[in-house]
Formats: sequence, C-alpha cells, structure tokens
Amino acid sequence: MLFATAEATLREFAECVEGGPNASLLVLSTEALPEEAREALAASAERLGYGRENVAWAETSSIAVPAESSETSPVVISTGGSEPSSVVISTGGPEGRGGEISPADRLRTLVEGLDPVALVAADSVAAAQLAEAYRQPVFCDAPSRVACRTVVAFANFPTLMETPESKQKAWALLKELALK
Repeated sequence: MLFATAEATLREFAECVEGGPNASLLVLSTEALPEEAREALAASAERLGYGRENVAWAETSSIAVPAESSETSPVVISTGGSEPSSVVISTGGPEGRGGEISPADRLRTLVEGLDPVALVAADSVAAAQLAEAYRQPVFCDAPSRVACRTVVAFANFPTLMETPESKQKAWALLKELALK
C-alpha cells in the first residue's frame, strides 16, 4: 500500500521530483543541485546505508498548485439505499480554503506521500520551507527532527564542496542520518 501511495505521489509531483517509490532519503533543494553536490549526497547515502538508488531529489521552487486542484469533484457516497448519491463534500476546494493549497501544504504532501526515513535540506530556503510545512523549527547546519524523521539542513550544501575542510563539516552532519 505504501508503494502505491509513493507511486501516486511521484506522478503528482513529476515536474519537481526525481526518484523511485522506495526512496528512503529525500533531498530537498530550492533549485537543481550542481553535479558535484549531488554526487556527494548520493555517495553519502550509500555509505550511510540508504543506497544510491533509494534517494529522491525534489526541487522545492517547482512545487506549485496544480490547476485541477481548485475544482471540487463530487464524491460518491452510500446513503444506505440501493443507489449511491453524488454529493459535493466541500465547495471551498480540496483544503476548504477557497481552492487554494499552499506550497507548504504541497511540500508536506510530497514528504508524507514518499514517506522517507530521513530528509536533507540542501539550502536555507528549502529548510525554511520544510519548517513552514511542518510548523516546526529546522535548523541549518544542525540535525533536527520533523514528523519522526531525522533532518539535516544546510545553509548552502553546494558551497561546502569547495574545500576539504568544509566537505568534512558536511560529512560530519550527514553522519547524523546513518541507519543504525
């Protein structure tokens, strides 16, 4: 069942997510990560026990509200009679807010639909978006917990790839994600 949910989530967010339904590590970034940063995260995922193939990559700047979400579809319910009835449950949209689903709600839907074991926020904007989505603090350059998941957030992961010292700093934080 979780696999089906993850597949549906990947279809819904196809424009901004790359990865498979078995992703146990989700990397969030505002924009596409440079190849060196992406390779470092993939190699780290492998060393930490997730495997390269179990990483999903999401660009949070591309999480938009789909056009069809503002329409309310009738829901078929049974009233105990012989014929089901078609009833509109809400006229205010799927979230009951005039048809608007916030980017924070969409991000939370993405994370919960994929249900990864852990999260990486590769930049401060992605970390702030994650904090807003879960209404919990997410600290940059420190481990956090969000919805029972370990999160490591970086102010700017790609810049940490510039020197051996900063790479070690990044690796020290990523080790917080190790599967035990």
